[in-house]
Amino acid sequence: MKLKELIKRLEVLKSKEFVETSRKGPTGIGHLLEKELGINENNIAIPDIGGRVELKGTRRNASSLITLFTFNKSVWLVKQKEIINKYGYIDEQGRQALYNIVNNKTPNTQGFYLQSDPAKHIIILKNKNEKQNIAEWSTYVIAGKFMTKLDRLLLIIADNKIENGKEHFHFNEAYLLENPTPEKFLEAFERSELMIDIRMHLKPTGGVRNHGTGFRISEKNLMLLYANKKRLI
Repeated sequence: MKLKELIKRLEVLKSKEFVETSRKGPTGIGHLLEKELGINENNIAIPDIGGRVELKGTRRNASSLITLFTFNKSVWLVKQKEIINKYGYIDEQGRQALYNIVNNKTPNTQGFYLQSDPAKHIIILKNKNEKQNIAEWSTYVIAGKFMTKLDRLLLIIADNKIENGKEHFHFNEAYLLENPTPEKFLEAFERSELMIDIRMHLKPTGGVRNHGTGFRISEKNLMLLYANKKRLI
């Protein structure tokens, strides 16, 4: 599909106004969008802009968080087991666990918060009770991970309403987003719009099960991570 054809399909979709989705819950918008655009994957091949584009539909003013990617390799400066034992809790499965979201506004309930260091190009995980940095991520590595997965994004925004217990969407705004940069990541951290999700627990053997530290952002703030933005409809 070429960009011109995609824009035509988006304009037709916009003209339909509110369309009922056949799937309940948060995935209903994406399922309907793919159906209406006539695709079976969550990305689209658009050769005249250079390749495949990730497709994302979002409800206008949505506050839900999405995981951009996970990254843990060589970032922990303190043993994860020590962190889980010291700041974790017993979860519903009886495990010592640590699952929580951290941003740089104020320390969360476990005392974790984030700091950015523009001079060193790193994001730092800290705790108010620890002098040592707990983990550090290179903003260049983070941007590299993001660019690998979401270097081009087609973001389509919809108004939504519930009628007779079913959700309906009016897709009326669309953007082609390109070129995420390390600077954009730092700016998002400074505004507390980009955050991390710690997800780990201790196994019965005493080892650590880390599901990957997730880098997350609200759907409505995705556009802020890109240097280039082109409105399609």
